[in-house]
Amino acid sequence: MESSIEPFKGLLLGLFFITVGAGINFALLFDQPIAILGLVLLLVFLKGGVLFFLTVIFKLRRRQRWLFTLSLAQAGEFGFVLASFALQQRVISSDLAEMALLVIALSMLMTPLFFILYDYLSKRMLDPTDPTPEDDVDEHEEIIIAGIGRFGQVVNRLVQSSGFNTTVLDHDLATIQLMRKFGFKSFFGDPTRPEMLHAAGFDTAKVLVVAVDDKAAATQLVKYARATRPDITIIARARDRLHVYELYQAGADKIVREMFDSSLRAGRYVLESMGLSDYEAEEIEHAFFTHDRAALAELAELWDPNIPISQNEAYVTRSRELNKDLEASLVAQLGNGRAKPAPSSSES
Repeated sequence: MESSIEPFKGLLLGLFFITVGAGINFALLFDQPIAILGLVLLLVFLKGGVLFFLTVIFKLRRRQRWLFTLSLAQAGEFGFVLASFALQQRVISSDLAEMALLVIALSMLMTPLFFILYDYLSKRMLDPTDPTPEDDVDEHEEIIIAGIGRFGQVVNRLVQSSGFNTTVLDHDLATIQLMRKFGFKSFFGDPTRPEMLHAAGFDTAKVLVVAVDDKAAATQLVKYARATRPDITIIARARDRLHVYELYQAGADKIVREMFDSSLRAGRYVLESMGLSDYEAEEIEHAFFTHDRAALAELAELWDPNIPISQNEAYVTRSRELNKDLEASLVAQLGNGRAKPAPSSSES
């Protein structure tokens, strides 16, 4: 911007002095430099403040705010007309008129500097209201992964390492760029938007993995996908147990709680540390997983989003019964020797 303005500085200054310079007393500037410059700055800041306030009211974008303010903060040519007319009508004295003309002229002289300042500021401003255009998806695969955070990344790596191609969508540009650095092709765009989803090949895909972070957005995406494609397999990530119920009602085929599998593995390590063999701990882990999965499907039928769980008597009653069934099953499994703790060295 500075380089583009530079050739016009001389022309602007030349025209300025030709048109208004003859009527300006520049000797006054040298007699009262502090007062004159103070008035110039006061004029610029007051007018600039009013202009910036207007940009806020009319909700201009950040760069447009500064362009509008800095380009109009100085006085205009009409100020010369007003000052001359006021002097002719003896509204102001000749001394005050000369000072007004000088202040107006100096404020106009600052116009190129304001544009240089705007160019400097605009390079350092990221306008959040300027959306980055979404990518054009040029590849359609049978597997679509919506969301490529920590959860989606592991799913994507496993599937691609097994020889299957995926179409990855995410609205986080930084995450997309990071994935591309590591060689994983992905596309920037909001996967919850139907237009973006269909552009990614949703109409012909076989599997949709919903791994977006926002719970409500994930549920809405599952609901839309199920209503649009009853035949597609939907695998969804759930944040917690209640989210599982929401996704279940929305139509997801497979639902994975993001912390459940890792918690099961941690529990298995605890059992192994307490003396159970790897096989015995794994058997208990598998039994717990099977029971919890069946219980979750049963409780999902009793869950009512309009009733808090603590006040849903049918849900609470059945949940307690299922917990007792689980305890009895695991105790029986330990008692029949299928998962009996191994004797310690002191007992042998």
